[in-house]
Amino acid sequence: MKARHVNAERDYARSVLSNCRIPMGEDFHALTNAQKDALEDEADRTRYQKPRNANGSRLRYFHDLMQRRARRCREL
Repeated sequence: MKARHVNAERDYARSVLSNCRIPMGEDFHALTNAQKDALEDEADRTRYQKPRNANGSRLRYFHDLMQRRARRCREL
């Protein structure tokens, strides 16, 4: 990924988590149904597809992706 895209992806992931009222670092299994519904709406909007060899739900993989991107530091 190009360095100029890192900040935009991090900011997007943080805004998704914020809009869904999910704190950074929150475990997926601790989320309320309302938080999961909001997260599912965003995954649907972006047409997120889980990896072919995924060992879990699409929503859990999307949540983990957003958490990873929100934690990401600027890479040069």
